[in-house]
Amino acid sequence: MKKSFVLIIIILITNIYNAQITQNIRGTIIDKDSKTPLIGVNITLPNTDPLKGSASDINGNYLIEDVAVGRNSIKFSYVGYEPIVLQNIELSSGKELILNIELIESLILNEIVIEAKNNKQESINKMATVSARTFSIEETMRYAGSLNDVSRMAQNFAGVQGSDDSRNDIVIRGNSPTGVLYRLEGVDIPNPNHFALMGTTGGPVSMLNNNLLDNSDFITGAFPSEYGNSLAGVFDLHLRSGNNQHHEFLGQLGFNGVELLAEGPISKDKFSSYIVNARYSTLKLFQMIGLDFGTGAATPEYQDVSFKLKFPNNKGNTVFWGIGGTSNVAFLESENEIGSNMFSEGGEDLIFESAIGIMAMNNTYRFNDRSYLNTTLSIDATSNKIINDTLDFNKEKYFAFYRNSSLEGKQSLNVIYNNKINSRHLIKIGSYNQRKFVNLNDSVHIKQDSILLPTIGYFNIDQHWRQVTNYKGATYFVQPFISWQYRINEDIILNSGIHSQYFIYNNTYAIEPIAGLKWNINKLNNIAFAYGMHHQLAPTRLFFKQLDDDFGNLILDDNGDAYIANKNLKMTRSQHFVLSYNKSLSANTRLKSEIYYQYLDKVPVCESFGEYSILNFGANFDLIFPDTLINEGSGKNYGLEITLEHFLHKGFYYLFTASLYESKYKGYDEIERNTAFSGNYTSNLLLGKEFRFLKNKEKKQSESSLVTDIKFTLNGGQRYVPIDLDESRVSGRAIYDYSQAYVNKLPDYYRIDFKIGFKMNHENKTEEWTIFLQNVTNHKNIFYKSYDATNGVEKTYYQNGLLPVIQYKILF
Repeated sequence: MKKSFVLIIIILITNIYNAQITQNIRGTIIDKDSKTPLIGVNITLPNTDPLKGSASDINGNYLIEDVAVGRNSIKFSYVGYEPIVLQNIELSSGKELILNIELIESLILNEIVIEAKNNKQESINKMATVSARTFSIEETMRYAGSLNDVSRMAQNFAGVQGSDDSRNDIVIRGNSPTGVLYRLEGVDIPNPNHFALMGTTGGPVSMLNNNLLDNSDFITGAFPSEYGNSLAGVFDLHLRSGNNQHHEFLGQLGFNGVELLAEGPISKDKFSSYIVNARYSTLKLFQMIGLDFGTGAATPEYQDVSFKLKFPNNKGNTVFWGIGGTSNVAFLESENEIGSNMFSEGGEDLIFESAIGIMAMNNTYRFNDRSYLNTTLSIDATSNKIINDTLDFNKEKYFAFYRNSSLEGKQSLNVIYNNKINSRHLIKIGSYNQRKFVNLNDSVHIKQDSILLPTIGYFNIDQHWRQVTNYKGATYFVQPFISWQYRINEDIILNSGIHSQYFIYNNTYAIEPIAGLKWNINKLNNIAFAYGMHHQLAPTRLFFKQLDDDFGNLILDDNGDAYIANKNLKMTRSQHFVLSYNKSLSANTRLKSEIYYQYLDKVPVCESFGEYSILNFGANFDLIFPDTLINEGSGKNYGLEITLEHFLHKGFYYLFTASLYESKYKGYDEIERNTAFSGNYTSNLLLGKEFRFLKNKEKKQSESSLVTDIKFTLNGGQRYVPIDLDESRVSGRAIYDYSQAYVNKLPDYYRIDFKIGFKMNHENKTEEWTIFLQNVTNHKNIFYKSYDATNGVEKTYYQNGLLPVIQYKILF
């Protein structure tokens, strides 16, 4: 009896050990250009034995059941269409893998092409000829230093440079980060970050949760005509749909917060689905264990929620989605809570609050198998509340300095008609129509007379509040466009179009031609050239800035209203030329190089402040503008970029990017200077290795894996305006020497990041532990220099040192 019992136990343990942990792969396959479902597409897993596969049904849906977890390659082939092979796609036990595929019709009908291009070399938007690439959400999770942030991940790409450790601003080819357009699900969205200033595009913590995002595009120049009001680049982002057959859940605890995600079917029969994610900040927890992320004793707090509801039908689908969040932080030196931080120069109390909300409804209606109409209704708004008070030298008294309570938003109606005339010609016509509304209120305390006291410095005898902006109203911004793609043959593609913009507030308009030509010389080499003209409005607040005289009194117009000096400010214009060469060194390795030249004119500058240009906006934290701007400035950016990339294969990948560039501008004084973003070079090297532990080598069952990633970054130092110490000591505050604007650079920026993660697949559950080590060498990169009025010296602030972060994720 005892021997039988032992034998039973051994058999049970053996069966458990040999039990194969599997998961399903499902999705929908449609025509790339017409969005029509494709019936009978052949889907296979080439590395399985026996061969696993499936075919798409009448709705384009497919399902492959009981696939062993781990890395898989998946091939999609269909007569008359170019095949796609996805390699090293990870399948986890805790979540079904949903792959929605768009196939492109081949010009050579009835030919089955055996070799497929690596889709990682192409962008999702096929009308992007150059300077574009798609990125997967797995990359935002994989790359060291990204902290699950798509913006920080994009800083690894050629021509892109982050401005500092504290924010995820993106500097593209020497352009201001305010020149980046964020488009989410076809909607132009405001700054998608917590602690975000209106009129900028970066922040410390992203609201774009990568657990909810789908594969997306990043474009850095000469972008297609459907994008507008941008000078630097485009983030074209997409939200993934929830699982329409099974309920699944995710929990995560890490630097970006504690979060919960749920997804599943609303109706299995109708293939409708939901996905919703909520997140709350955990920075207080990290502070309690002694981590320093640059805010001193102040604790930033934030929370956000995101969702997407999808309702398919036989003519298309209807989608509802939204994102919302709030954030606040208080640097209170009056309560001795300031500590050592990167965001306050000392001698002040600063309270900052921000909120953002976006809601949208999208409908795609297919007229036939060649054309469809996409319509989107949306509303978004963002608000800031700022209280800034200065303290005396003894920190016993405070003096009110600045107040801001403002809101900015828009209601949008976007309509796009897409017609795939045939396999050679594709036409896209549409218009992005916005009703912009604002409620702007900010004020500063004006010092009409002051005396210098030994204990507290300058003391104001007679003060009063002066409103910088005080405007509530609405206006319209319309952007119609047309795009045409002509596939001359299998190897040559012509993309062209016209984008136009009309700002009704001041009757300003622009017409922008765009053209690009791509030639696939052979299967290994291609070259491309593109030209794009782009325009961008100045930050909205600037159009409503009020004027005052030397005594702080408002200047009135003929009607007795506050005089608005910048109401008729025109758009800045950019002309971008790009030449690209791409070579496939192997099936998994490519070399890409681009040279570019960008000329900017009609740039807002100031007659009384000859060194000023709006091209430098975003180089610091303030939103200060001169009173009166005119469109008489110019600028230019030119350079060379190189990308050497080995896509993940056999558990190994690397990415090397390098850029050499110049970024210049001319203010009203017509003197050519470096821009604030002219670091002259930037480089990144990322390496990663994945170790999989096979439970059954014959069946290639992989239930756990260890991943390691390392990133090396070396950038040219940021340029700055030096402080005139002698004048500053006389004035008791910082006086800058603008005659030397952006001549000097901070020391080169150098940083190494490391990441190690362990993933375990259990039956119906996946767990992940990850350790991020930011700046592992604890290198002291300079953040900025300021004037210490107490001691009359220049003070240097440094960026974050070593920052270890632990993250835990569970999917079930």
